[in-house]
Amino acid sequence: MTDSDSQAPKTGPNNLITDVPGIEVGHYAAHHTGTTVILARGGAVGGVDVRGSAPGTRETDLLNPVNLVDRVNAIVLSGGSAFGLAAADGVMTWLEDRGLGWPLGDGQVMPIVPAAVLFDPGRFGREFRDRPTADFGRRACENLTAGVFPLGNVGAGAGTIAGGLKGGLGSASIDLGQGVIVGAIVAVNPFGSVVNPDTGELFGAYLGIGDEFGPLPRPGALPFAAPQAPQPIRNTTIGVVATNLELTKAQATKLAQMAQDGLARAISPAHTLFDGDTLFSLATGQIPLAALQEDAAWGSIPAALIRAGAAAADTLTRAIVHAILNAETVGDTWSYRDRYLPRGD
Repeated sequence: MTDSDSQAPKTGPNNLITDVPGIEVGHYAAHHTGTTVILARGGAVGGVDVRGSAPGTRETDLLNPVNLVDRVNAIVLSGGSAFGLAAADGVMTWLEDRGLGWPLGDGQVMPIVPAAVLFDPGRFGREFRDRPTADFGRRACENLTAGVFPLGNVGAGAGTIAGGLKGGLGSASIDLGQGVIVGAIVAVNPFGSVVNPDTGELFGAYLGIGDEFGPLPRPGALPFAAPQAPQPIRNTTIGVVATNLELTKAQATKLAQMAQDGLARAISPAHTLFDGDTLFSLATGQIPLAALQEDAAWGSIPAALIRAGAAAADTLTRAIVHAILNAETVGDTWSYRDRYLPRGD
C-alpha cells in the first residue's frame, strides 16, 4: 500500500491555493470593490468552464483546446462587472515590464491574462463609478505572495454579497500524496444561498478536513435568521483551481468542468440566469500524470485526472466556506458569523 492509499485527507501547508508550487496571489481593494490576481510566474496550462448565464470574461476563447496559445501567465478575478475587466490591463503591463508573456521575438512579449468579473457596482454606499481600473490590477501584482494571504473582504471579495449575506474571497488546498497538490480560490457573490434554511448550516461545511472551519455549532444548534433577500442580476461567483500536475489544455478544461460541481455543493441554486459563474484552471506541470500510474490510488491517466477533478470540486466547496466564514459585516449586510453564530465563536 502506498502513502497516497493510506493517508487520511489533509490540507496543504497553508490550506491556500499558493500551496500549489508556482502559484502566487495578490489583492487590491478600495471603496468596497477590488481585484485579485493569481500569477503563474513560470507559466501554466489553462482551462475554463463557464456555467452561469450572465458572464463577464476576457480571453476565455483562447483557452479552448483547439486554439494556439497553451500557457497562461496570470488570471484576474475582479469586481466592477464588465468595467472591472480593465484591471487585466494593469496586470498585462506589469507582466510586460518584467518580460513575462508569450514571446514575440526581439525581446517583446504578449502577456496572456484571462479574466472574469462579478457584479458589485454601487454597493455599500459607494458611487457606481467607483470600480476597479488598470491601477487595481497593477497594485494587486505589487502585493503578490507565494505564501499566506488574507481572506474575506479582500480583493475581488470586497464588494460581494452571497444570497443576502456578506460574501468574500476564500481559498483552500488538499495534499493528494505523491507530491500532488490541488488548490482553489474563489470570490463568492451568488444569487443563491450558501446557508441551509432549515438549520442555518453552511451547505459546504460537511466537506471540511479536520477542524479547518473551527468550532461551528452542530445541526439544530444554530438560531435561524433569514438573511436579506438576494439581489437579482447583481451576482456571479468566479474562481480558479490549480494543481502542480502536468496537464494538456483539454485535461485542464476537464479539471475546470469537474470543479464546477464544488460550486453547486456550496450554493443553492447555482449557475442561474442572474449569475455568470466562471471557473478557470491552472496546471503548473511539475508532476506528469504518467508518473503516477504505478500508484494504485491513481491508476491510469484518465483515472488520475478524475481523481484530481474530484479533489478540485471538493476544494472549491471548502474555499467557498472559508470565504463566508472570513467575511465581515458591512453596513446592514451581515456576515454569516454575525448573523448565525453565537458571540465568541
